[in-house]
Amino acid sequence: MWASLSLFVLFVIGACGIDTAPDGLRKTPPGNGPIVKFDVAHRPLPDVPLPNDVATFADPTSRTGRRINVSLVAPTYMERRAREDFTSMEGWGVSSPISVSFERAPGADPREAAIDLDDVASRMQGDEHDLSNDPIYVVNLKTGLPVFLDVGNGHYPVTLRDPHRYFPNDPKVAQNNLSFETVEEGAGLPQSAYTPALDTDFDGVLDHPNTLGTRGIPGVDDVLTWYERESDTLIVRPVLPLEEKTEYAVVLTDRLRGGNRQPVRSPFEAIHHPAQRQGVGRLLDILRDNRLANYYGDIAGTGLDRVAFAWTFTTQPTHEDMRLLRDGLYGKGPFARFKDAFPPIMEARRLAGPKPQNEEQPADWRAQPSCAARASTRSPYVMKVNDPDIRESFRTLFEQAFNLDPGDLDAVSRAFEHIDHLVVGTFKSPYLMGDPASRDPDTRFHLDFKTGQGDVRTDEIGWFLAVPKAKGPMKPPFPVAFWGHGVTGHSDEVLFYAGDYARQGIALFGYNNPGHGFVFSESDRALASGRLSLNCLVPFLGAFEGGRAHDLNGDGKPDSGWFWWTAHIFHTRDNVRQGILDGMQAVRILRTFDGRQGTQDFDGDGKNELAGDFDADGVPDVGGPNVPYFAAGESLGGIMSGIQGGIEPYMIAAAPMSGGGSLALDVGFRSYGVVESVTGQTLGPIVFAVPSEERPDEDDVDRMGTRCAPGHRTVRLHVNEGIKNHELEIACLPPNELAEKMTVVVTNLANGEVRCARTGGDGRFRVPIPSSANDRIDVQIYGAPDVVESYDGCKIVGEPPIGRRINTFEQAALKPIDVATPDTNECTEAAGCQQWRDVFYPVGSPLVMPNEGFGFQRQSPAFRRFRDLAQAAFDPADPVVYAPYYMLKPLFDENGNAVPPHALLNINTVGDNFVQVSAGLSFARAAGALPFLPPSAALRYPEYADYATPQELYDRLGRKTPMQFLIDKAVVEGIARLGRTSAGPACAPNYAPNATLCTRTVTIDPQICKNALYDADWVSEGGLPFDQPHPDTPLRLARLANARVGDERTLAKAWEPRLRGVPFAPDETAWSATERVVGLLNHYLTPQGQHTWDVGDSCRKWDFATYGNALTARFFATEGRDIYYLSHPRTHGCLATGTCDFMK
Repeated sequence: MWASLSLFVLFVIGACGIDTAPDGLRKTPPGNGPIVKFDVAHRPLPDVPLPNDVATFADPTSRTGRRINVSLVAPTYMERRAREDFTSMEGWGVSSPISVSFERAPGADPREAAIDLDDVASRMQGDEHDLSNDPIYVVNLKTGLPVFLDVGNGHYPVTLRDPHRYFPNDPKVAQNNLSFETVEEGAGLPQSAYTPALDTDFDGVLDHPNTLGTRGIPGVDDVLTWYERESDTLIVRPVLPLEEKTEYAVVLTDRLRGGNRQPVRSPFEAIHHPAQRQGVGRLLDILRDNRLANYYGDIAGTGLDRVAFAWTFTTQPTHEDMRLLRDGLYGKGPFARFKDAFPPIMEARRLAGPKPQNEEQPADWRAQPSCAARASTRSPYVMKVNDPDIRESFRTLFEQAFNLDPGDLDAVSRAFEHIDHLVVGTFKSPYLMGDPASRDPDTRFHLDFKTGQGDVRTDEIGWFLAVPKAKGPMKPPFPVAFWGHGVTGHSDEVLFYAGDYARQGIALFGYNNPGHGFVFSESDRALASGRLSLNCLVPFLGAFEGGRAHDLNGDGKPDSGWFWWTAHIFHTRDNVRQGILDGMQAVRILRTFDGRQGTQDFDGDGKNELAGDFDADGVPDVGGPNVPYFAAGESLGGIMSGIQGGIEPYMIAAAPMSGGGSLALDVGFRSYGVVESVTGQTLGPIVFAVPSEERPDEDDVDRMGTRCAPGHRTVRLHVNEGIKNHELEIACLPPNELAEKMTVVVTNLANGEVRCARTGGDGRFRVPIPSSANDRIDVQIYGAPDVVESYDGCKIVGEPPIGRRINTFEQAALKPIDVATPDTNECTEAAGCQQWRDVFYPVGSPLVMPNEGFGFQRQSPAFRRFRDLAQAAFDPADPVVYAPYYMLKPLFDENGNAVPPHALLNINTVGDNFVQVSAGLSFARAAGALPFLPPSAALRYPEYADYATPQELYDRLGRKTPMQFLIDKAVVEGIARLGRTSAGPACAPNYAPNATLCTRTVTIDPQICKNALYDADWVSEGGLPFDQPHPDTPLRLARLANARVGDERTLAKAWEPRLRGVPFAPDETAWSATERVVGLLNHYLTPQGQHTWDVGDSCRKWDFATYGNALTARFFATEGRDIYYLSHPRTHGCLATGTCDFMK
């Protein structure tokens, strides 16, 4: 069904003669080992090793000469669009899995895996990535080097924080992952013993747990993430991203064997596909070189003699795409027209005045009584946030509209004292995804990166700027840190962080990402309007409200970020890339604040001010070509800032927080934050039924109450609705019509897809069905269980009792949903209507599926394959691709000049399961901030020496690499409910009560303390009252950005910031903070884990947010040189209290 190869591939393979392969480089040796599957005719999916250049077609318009070749035939519009988009890819992914399936050896036990899993594990696990005896290699055909692979090593956990959240009546509700089977349906039975009665998840397969051995927590620690037993597929993942636009060979050696100890075998007469002779020829030259014995062991020098099978694939351009787009803004390369089409102009919006934003202000506005407090402000385009009346209004808004509690409010208000003024405005940027206001969830880039041709439009981007107060050497124009908002957030998030950055002389700039903008509720808007009217700041509200958010569900209200993270892979990819391009345009504009005259008169004297001189004092407030620029943000902001520091030459340092890499795989299908927006579209839509008592009327629009009588069953459709899910009640059935041990068959009449299930207690059932929007759906109930030949295909056997049929909407919605135009769009049917968004379905009208989805089964090969391909598609927007460009790969400016290495402080929040902490560690590893190789690798694998651990740190960690240390302490997994570690007896809440501000009684659940996560960096050093587990030597990794490793001496030199910044050591002997560094912090917030640290709180015993903000501001203020706990390992606690010398 997914990613089928086209008939074109069949033709090519047939033309090459797959049976004879007369010109193969090495004949397949005799034997009876497992055979590599290479069956392009297999349905519903071709069974070929992937990625694979056999599954591409030649295209001279492609930068690699290739494009992915897939069939466009699919059961749903959503999948057809995705397949079309796959054909635009100019190669395969750089961080996605590599897989190959096998036919068992003749006579092999059908209940066992096709290959010897224990032998693979013994060769590839627990050996600190010793490559010399590996059974599989992925070889860069340019360099001749193999890449490091994860084969169950723990880099990429799959366990879910909340396995119970995957929609009603989930048959796998108790299972701990989405991708791999963990249920036993027939111990010891082969697939030939399948009967529907044994099938508990209704997938047509006799499931056996995808596990190996018995260790740790069943269904968690024993899960095979690198082999899929159901399809006999080996699945490996690169530990580091591959090179873009590069050909690789996947090599199955004779060390890879079946259970009969025989090597795996090629399906062809030769050990390679006949079309890949050239690439395998280069592999031959590489394996002839016995100087590579450290990498290939005894295979080096033997050529192809030890190769059982090999295939080749080419990776797509990734980083290059954004470099070419950025060059275009400066008039270079194929997109050079961007320079003139999108000039570097920012427009500030008026903030002061008695009239709304879109009305002309009276000439004597300052003389009006309500505006007396603004009379002294030279420019009505700035807001002096510390004017007493404005300060009071912000306190009210923070408390009542943003729900800050007293501690939060106090901390934010005190930080606000360091801000001089705010500016709000817009700029224009190239928009590459079609219509910016489109409700189409599949919009994406349509560009030719060779010629620069494509669909280019314009969008207006709203921004917020917080300018610091001048103090001592800190004066305008100030350096600028870009602050990235979270998903569904908006540019005004800078308000919560700007004070802490302003305190250290850093201006904070935020812009709205595509589809995002501020949306007030009616009550909050009334509150804000009332307060701002008192301050003569009426235009301020209109200056930033709405932004780039648009009404996506037809209720007349903008929906911020609804279509950002979705299962529409290419739309999601290009959302990210569009947002990055907008940031590049903003940097370009800010750098023009160089003393030239601007385009606006800010003080009303009839003359335009200098560009960027928003307060009209004769000096640009921020920016220009001579100040540094930085990138930071939390969550989505962490993702975006991680990319920005690795692509924008003028952003010299970045501090991404709660971000990460390998997002499609490790966040898209594990995050609790995208269960609805991503997984809802992947596993849905769903037809299901529950007892009516489980759907009372609770004023929940998306899970609306029932019209069914007590004791009856409410039959419903479950569909995705942006960042939510939505249920539509379609029928009410009494118990005699829907009871336990019946069979439900759901047919999509539009595409012919049929799915079925057995009913459980109270008539419960769940049937996912692949659908396009408005596909006709038929639900047939049979009065007996298991009336199908198999739950795969749902062919009815015999003449079972035919029961109730549902093929129309039988029930109206309990209450209407708001629509934008209620006068013209309403339900006119007397019997009522069911409703989804602004569409009404009259009772009695044909039953249709309101929204689309893939309809995959959880823990199925089809779901796993989709997961893997999604990562390949997303890679050009994945932060892990950009991570090496901080220091390990050269980054070039628009003139082709290499810029100095950038600084990085990658901050993960411990136990983050929104953007998984494992994803943050993948980003850090790719950037070179997280060593995963032992000290000996600096000499043994010199080309990978930058990933080696310095000996001193290795010894202090118990002769472990930092990566292995974090795996062993379950920091990479990051799921507290598993109870890997516990707090000590002194565990207490992080709250400091007092008689005035902090008056609540706060306790902590003992279970939270019992399951407390591990604090690997322990920067609180006991300040946090959790008594959390931590090492004697905290990790606190950092290294020089401009140092490359060649041997043990240079390895120690590269890690000088950490080796000198020994935790608890005297400040006098610590790191001198003289050069840019690349570092990693695992920031501990709560024992159970938390996503982002939000705002400071004066009621915390140890304020992790104030500490984090001060730490990153200091990092930027020193241009990426000073990670303060390394330069001041004994006194860095002053960051949490604001008592450091530079904070006074």
